[in-house]
Amino acid sequence: MSRLYILVVIISFSLNVHTQSAEDLNRRGLRNYQHGDYDAAIADFSKAIDAVTRLAKQNSVPANGFAPGQELFEAAATSVRAVDPRASDVLVNRGNAFLAKGDLGRAIEDYNGALAIRPTFAVGYVCRGSALLIKNDLPRAIADYEKAIKLDPQYAKAYIGRGMARLDSGDTRAAFEDFDFAVRLEPKNANAVYQRGDARRLVGDFAAALADFELAIRLDPAYPDSYLGRGTIRLRDKDLNGAIADFTTALTLDPRLAQAYRNRGIAYYVQGKTAEAQRDFARALILAPYLRAEIEANVKIIESWKK
Repeated sequence: MSRLYILVVIISFSLNVHTQSAEDLNRRGLRNYQHGDYDAAIADFSKAIDAVTRLAKQNSVPANGFAPGQELFEAAATSVRAVDPRASDVLVNRGNAFLAKGDLGRAIEDYNGALAIRPTFAVGYVCRGSALLIKNDLPRAIADYEKAIKLDPQYAKAYIGRGMARLDSGDTRAAFEDFDFAVRLEPKNANAVYQRGDARRLVGDFAAALADFELAIRLDPAYPDSYLGRGTIRLRDKDLNGAIADFTTALTLDPRLAQAYRNRGIAYYVQGKTAEAQRDFARALILAPYLRAEIEANVKIIESWKK
């Protein structure tokens, strides 16, 4: 599945910025993010961070607690950028934009900054956990999700994130429990329902997996991974036309889904449409070169059927 896409879905944004100019910049940054203009979003979030820290320096009582006239005020004012609690929200938002660009280092740096300012910021732990999950640093990712859960036991995204990390760790049963609990917290969360379905698919409960994928599609018809999941079940059941239709829909919604190209290519190959299959395999390998061995193995299996 598209790991970056899914993790961008589960990260959270903050609107908790209490100065007008900074709030306007933050909101504009969020709009730019939603439109896919991550560079403009980063620029807006950076200006918002500057705005709240400049305003903090002008306050009669800065964020560090020293009042004007005190001996340490000047020294403390120079470090207010690192401790201003209002900056934590925008730091997370900017980190999310860096994450969407694939810049994990700067994303984690911003999340670290936000959490240094506000150690009880559950959203910050979920976002940093998501970046660590992309890095495949599973123990630290799980630790961050668990910190978020401890701070907010009703935070569905934290359970989804921990479930994904547990799934990558090979603990499918624990992952299913996390996804199932997230669905109970948010029954209309298409991502949670999809993740539960994928866990069911991995343990061979294909009927329940299919039901979850179809429910996720009903909840959010624009969520591409649900079509990828349903298409995978249809491919297994040799409903080749249905599988191809699902993979095509998934790719229309998200052209970065290498697995959808791979799976559609397999369906085409089974149908004897070799040219279409080879085009899809080539696209899959551009996006995810690590799929080569898997594609070659699948082709050999299909060829063995024909003998």
